[in-house]
Amino acid sequence: MRTKFLSFLFVSLVGLVSLTSCETDEDVGYGLSGAFGKSWYGDFGAIDRFGYPLYSEITFMAGSSNDHGTGWERTYYEDGTPCDDRRFDWEVSGLDLYLFFDDRTSLYITDYSVTPDMFKGVFENGVPFVLYLERRW
Repeated sequence: MRTKFLSFLFVSLVGLVSLTSCETDEDVGYGLSGAFGKSWYGDFGAIDRFGYPLYSEITFMAGSSNDHGTGWERTYYEDGTPCDDRRFDWEVSGLDLYLFFDDRTSLYITDYSVTPDMFKGVFENGVPFVLYLERRW
């Protein structure tokens, strides 16, 4: 009886491990961009040339595959006045997200997660951010 129980436990553990799924790059990309693009809002660490903090609207559009695409960042002052627009290409690669801006700058994001209403992560310099699907400023 004890041997049957141990055998059952072993088979259950093997089944649990083999059935555990990991998100693919395409799954993560789809979470960011959706079928027709998604815009995320919040503090993305942007500042203007005088050092004033800006709020960001980050829009992701999928490319020919959901693991890469194009997008743009629109920044706003606290009162909602627009500041700047920047376009970028993006790519999900394993546990990393890369944004390559038209001005030849780039962002590397790691330790990120995407839920239906929140996108959060950590910039390469260790600073965390949180963006929301709905504008909160």
